[in-house]
Amino acid sequence: MALDQVIPLTTKEGHQYLIEFFITNELIILPESIDIKIANVAITLISGAGMNNASTLFQISGIMKEYLNQNDVVLYCYCDQKEIARGVKNITISPQRYRSLLFSRMFDRKNDDNFINNPIIIADEVHGDHYIHLISKKSNQSDIHAIEKELMKLNK
Repeated sequence: MALDQVIPLTTKEGHQYLIEFFITNELIILPESIDIKIANVAITLISGAGMNNASTLFQISGIMKEYLNQNDVVLYCYCDQKEIARGVKNITISPQRYRSLLFSRMFDRKNDDNFINNPIIIADEVHGDHYIHLISKKSNQSDIHAIEKELMKLNK
């Protein structure tokens, strides 16, 4: 199976997404001890608006888990700053933090214990904190820890 993939998803509400996986080892500062490939994940809304429900989150996490089952990689999920629909109780948190919470919910609620989701927050008082998730099979936990240590060097 190809490491670079684009998978379309249409939700029950009619929202259309593209879930893109592409290898990005050259774009991420990695310790020399890391041999595993890093796959960036981009989830792009193509059409539709409004909030999604838990079913959509589980569909997305299912696609990500299937990709991980077929490829021995670490998923690098950067939560961007684009505006996102949020409920009243979450309107005061940043779009990045909200996306990070969604990633955690996606993986933690339906996790089958074969995967690890490691959220990382890099403090940035100028541009706002950066939220990253490293997701992989549990067998890659030492690689995830090494990548996290390298990323935490960016804390300001």
